[in-house]
Amino acid sequence: MEKKVAFSAILILLAGLLPALNPSGAAAGKMEPALLERLAAEGRADFIVRFAERADLSPAFRMGWRERGWFVYNALRETAQRSQARAVAYLEGRGLVYESFFAGNTLYVRQGDLAAADFLAALPEVETVSAPRTYFIEPLIPSRPADAPQGLTWGIIDTRADQFWSTFGLQGEGIVVANIDTGVAYLHPALDQAYKCQADPGNPACWYDPQNICGGVPCDNVGHGTATMGVMVADDDPSLLYQAGMAPGAQWIACKACEYSCYEAHLLACADWILAPAGNPDNRPHVVDNAWGGAGCNSWFQGEVQAWVAAGIFPAFSPGGSGPSCGTIGSPADYQEVFAAGAHDSNRNIANFSARGPSCFGHDPYTKPNMSAPGVNICVPTPPDGWTCYSGTSFSGSFPPGAVALLWSCAPDLVRQVYPTFEALQNTADTPPAGNCGAPPDGEGNYTYGYGYLNILAAGQAYCAPAAPPEASFASDSPVCLGETMHFTDTSQASPPATEWFWSFGDGFTSTVQHPTHTYGVSGTFEVTLVVTNSEGSDQVTGTVV
Repeated sequence: MEKKVAFSAILILLAGLLPALNPSGAAAGKMEPALLERLAAEGRADFIVRFAERADLSPAFRMGWRERGWFVYNALRETAQRSQARAVAYLEGRGLVYESFFAGNTLYVRQGDLAAADFLAALPEVETVSAPRTYFIEPLIPSRPADAPQGLTWGIIDTRADQFWSTFGLQGEGIVVANIDTGVAYLHPALDQAYKCQADPGNPACWYDPQNICGGVPCDNVGHGTATMGVMVADDDPSLLYQAGMAPGAQWIACKACEYSCYEAHLLACADWILAPAGNPDNRPHVVDNAWGGAGCNSWFQGEVQAWVAAGIFPAFSPGGSGPSCGTIGSPADYQEVFAAGAHDSNRNIANFSARGPSCFGHDPYTKPNMSAPGVNICVPTPPDGWTCYSGTSFSGSFPPGAVALLWSCAPDLVRQVYPTFEALQNTADTPPAGNCGAPPDGEGNYTYGYGYLNILAAGQAYCAPAAPPEASFASDSPVCLGETMHFTDTSQASPPATEWFWSFGDGFTSTVQHPTHTYGVSGTFEVTLVVTNSEGSDQVTGTVV
């Protein structure tokens, strides 16, 4: 009798395990086979839960910079909190460790089991449950120095950046660029002047290191991120060995997601941070450069990129070094929502290693790659304070975001307008040769060089406003209740960008920051005055707040 009871208990136990070993009907088709195999073999594994609901971000495209950032941030967080609620409650009830990410509406579950994966996949709000992936930074190919000491690197000359500087008197002032890479050596003499938080290097508004490799302040233990940041903003000080940065007047911030490889959890964490460094969308960059990726035709990061675009952030990705075969462009560089540039040499011949289109995501509206930029024998800063010359699409991919910093510094109407900026660069590119991979049926560019060679001078001539004194204007969230903080937003039009701001709040207090906050000590109606100054002059405006 005891044996029969024991046998019955075993049958009941096995029956309880069956739904976990074989996905339930509701979970079937949502769980990645590779994850099931890993869970069956090892018992526990990390996995990623992606939710189907997407926030409606379309209203953001009609908003100004500050309002747009907060709208996207709040909409994404509210959507994630709502759609992830049941999954989070289950994980917490089980005592399982997880991380919630809002940019793409995902959960990263650490060391979950088959039962947890099955339960989560069965939830109607869950889209997929999959194993995490590892992505890679593009290896840098050492090459010989080609420039004389204290000279402009050939890429600056090839893209006409030096002519842009002299024509418009601007080098990216007022624009903030970022990269998701291996970190940045913030004390390098070519990059120290441009770090946004130089006086407070560990400030989370400027630096995020999900793995805490660097111990609280920026570092780069690989060298890759320092090099790509150098292409965008390295100083033009003639005392340096090279003048290598497209926009030395811009500022930079950075997120360290990678060593020689990039784990998905860290990339997801950086994707969220880019939208709101230190939890504040006002700290977000205008441009984000990504010299990492994987095999093409993979949409896993598309939601994150779409969120960046909705927030007005220009996303650039390197296409990869898997050329010269056609159809080799990697993901996320093959997405329509990102800008990718193949690599050419100083003779404007495409590099043998440069990945080509077509993209799995089509050619409408944009041919992939979008264009060609310098990527062979590029001399860049390397940690801690040196210079090295390399080749790779890591560099060709970094020239366009540097160009955007220049263009947006003199074309304020283009700031936050990501797709019009794609078109501004493409429409003014120098005509390319045919390449070896054909062209889309609409005849827009080709799958080797895209729309042509990057020419930032031509883009500036077509889109930059003539230099003029600013036209001062501002907005506020007036009225507010006594004791509440009032936010002020500078909405002035200025080309070149404004360099100084003076606010008088009408109660004896003042501020010199661009977008200040103020708390009034008494109730009433106050006249607020803003004085805005650029290199061409000043203007002031007075308005009433309640």
